[in-house]
Amino acid sequence: MFTLINLLNQALKRILIIVLLFGCAAFISAAPVKLFHLAGQYKSNFIFPRRFPDSGKIDNTRRSKLLAATDCTTTASISGNNCVGSTLSVTSNKPIASVSWVLNNTTTVAIKSPGLQATGVVVAGGNGVGPAANQLNYPDRLTIDKDGNIYIPDLGNNRVQKWAPGATRGITVAGGYGAGRAAKQLNRPVAVALDSQGNIYVSDQGNNRVQKWVPGAASGTTVVPGLNEPTGIFIDANNNLYVAEQFRSDVLKFAPGAATGVVVAGGNAYGAATNQLSAPTGIFVDATGNVYVCDTDNGRVEKWPPGAINGVEVAGSRNKSYLINPLDVWVDLKGNVYVSDYTAGNVQVWAPGAGTRTIIVANGLTNPSPEPPLGIWFDGSGSLYVSDYGHGRVIKYANVFIGDYIANAAGSYTAIVTSTDGCIATSNAIVINDSLVPHVSISSNTTTVCAAFSPVFAVNIDNGGTNPTLQWKINGAKTTPPADGSFASGVLKNGDVVSCDLTSNLPCIPSAIVSSNQITVHSNATETPSVTIASTASDICAGNTVTFTATALNCGPNPIYQWQVNGNNALNSANNPTYTTAQLNTADKVSCIVTSSAPYCQTTSNAVSNSVKVTVNPILTPAITISSNLSTVYTGGKATFTATPENTGTNPSYEWQVNNLTVATNTLTYTAPSLKEGDQVVCKLTNNEVCTTANIVTSNVITVHITIVDTLSPPNAFTPNNDGINDNWDIAGITAFPKCVVNIYSRYGQQLFQSVGYAKPWDGTYDNKPCPAGVYYYVILIDKLKSITGYVTIIR
Repeated sequence: MFTLINLLNQALKRILIIVLLFGCAAFISAAPVKLFHLAGQYKSNFIFPRRFPDSGKIDNTRRSKLLAATDCTTTASISGNNCVGSTLSVTSNKPIASVSWVLNNTTTVAIKSPGLQATGVVVAGGNGVGPAANQLNYPDRLTIDKDGNIYIPDLGNNRVQKWAPGATRGITVAGGYGAGRAAKQLNRPVAVALDSQGNIYVSDQGNNRVQKWVPGAASGTTVVPGLNEPTGIFIDANNNLYVAEQFRSDVLKFAPGAATGVVVAGGNAYGAATNQLSAPTGIFVDATGNVYVCDTDNGRVEKWPPGAINGVEVAGSRNKSYLINPLDVWVDLKGNVYVSDYTAGNVQVWAPGAGTRTIIVANGLTNPSPEPPLGIWFDGSGSLYVSDYGHGRVIKYANVFIGDYIANAAGSYTAIVTSTDGCIATSNAIVINDSLVPHVSISSNTTTVCAAFSPVFAVNIDNGGTNPTLQWKINGAKTTPPADGSFASGVLKNGDVVSCDLTSNLPCIPSAIVSSNQITVHSNATETPSVTIASTASDICAGNTVTFTATALNCGPNPIYQWQVNGNNALNSANNPTYTTAQLNTADKVSCIVTSSAPYCQTTSNAVSNSVKVTVNPILTPAITISSNLSTVYTGGKATFTATPENTGTNPSYEWQVNNLTVATNTLTYTAPSLKEGDQVVCKLTNNEVCTTANIVTSNVITVHITIVDTLSPPNAFTPNNDGINDNWDIAGITAFPKCVVNIYSRYGQQLFQSVGYAKPWDGTYDNKPCPAGVYYYVILIDKLKSITGYVTIIR
């Protein structure tokens, strides 16, 4: 939807174009005008789209042919050694786009893709802005042919320059005769494309036409006239020409040689609907005919399948939060969409279906002053070329492929290689073995040596291989013979150090020979048996079992255990290093006496352990009862219930329920705001006693009885004249309260009448004498809780 600013801008641009067409060519040649479209479009001399890679490309036609029909003769092989941690390298007969490293034919462990170098190099221009052969002036959307020649629409100089690989200056291949409409002239060339014969097609925006220049020709031929601000152009594998008309907000397709095109995107006026475009610029057409359009003023890239009447957003967003001013687009074989964002000053890539983008070039184009990118192109090796619009140069970001993979896990590895032409090949397999570390440790039954006894040493081996070799050593010197898995020597003396070396025959080991720990023996000291005990618990509940475990040291291979309780031998201890019982009482002390079985070098034969004192807690039975402050409740009245708990523990909780529904928690009292006849009130106690018969108990049930109070409306006057009419103060419905008390008072508070049950109504007398006419007051006590008061007038 056009804003007023948009409309004014469009009008301004149309006026400028008319002026440019009819006489301002010289001015434009000398100083290119910078137009700023407020919706994010026209920047400097303008915008125009190209295409992006899928690793690298050639020209439009050859790229499309490769996508459509490729000679898939790609081969791949990997090399490296067979141990974990090895680096595996991949080679192929074709340029590699990506490598998937696969473990055991099932798991993809890494995907290696080419990466762009962070710093670019100038490959065209870069000698200041100007018209010389080694200069450029506002380079726009470029194209690179199969030989690496760069074709640059040099907008400010109204020419197309061809730069050979490594050249320091360009050659003019189209235009170069100043701004004009003549066949040899161009006016704002914004984009260039090549067909399969190498013919050059130029989007001659200022002349609203597309010009075709045969290689070596001095002038061009108009192949499509009468366009409305042609911007991006594209030629597919069948030499169909696509043109984006910026002011008509559409993309046209022209068959080879046709002067009339058909709309393949947009064409429904300027707007943001799915069937509309707003100032389209860069375009790209893939091998299946999908048209990708930089929908510039909408800040998005739209994909239009063949025959579609609506586009699908594949990059950007409606509010331009990610993509502000897209001017050029390229789509690779995997459907990744590459976009140059003029206003944001970066080049982005959007993966298929992604809601956000990855910036692959940012700020690299802003030195020495901020000037954003315009045209983008990828060559056959996947290197990125960017038109640095304001600085008069083209920058190349080289594509560097590092496909090596470090195998950090054992298994069979293969590499699946995708070449830049889309072919796939699977490599040979390399089996990687775990890098194991040999280990050897030794232990002994004792470290004490005496005249009649020598320790016995045992060995434990890890990762020794199928035929490990052991070498026992005393003080670092090899023993004779080398010995086997156990070792004993009758020549050990005080201070000797025993160790063992292991030689492993495993592959993939950092060192084949490893040494064990060292054990030093002593002969000037004797062993002292000792024993310690520990229990599974020292605080238990009555009837629960507890297990005690003894740990003996220097007690020989077969010590004898005697468990004791309070110094007395425990029954059924069964000469076992563990003792389990459920017969203990509070303050009982458990200990163990061990008789050593070591034959020599012992200071004593028995060892007494520490003692463990136990606490046995009784099993408590929690309980809770509730009571009410009322035996009956009036309709709509309140009642308070109080809980009395027992054996609650240190942190009990309470849950009041009425008819099994929770109404209050964590309180010993509950006041019911409104009860009904027959309601049942209970309270549940949850206790945290360690030893309890139940964690949750429920109180008694109190059933609520409701007293229904009928409405009493005593009359406010009567006429005790003995005429048989209204002679008594009759109160309708009072017979429902046989225990009520009716009191009548004079205006001075003197009680004149009292009746329990009101079996006989008041007749207006006191002491059998008629009371004078006037006002009297009554208080009717229905029961101890309910009363009615008011006045009654005697009329005579």
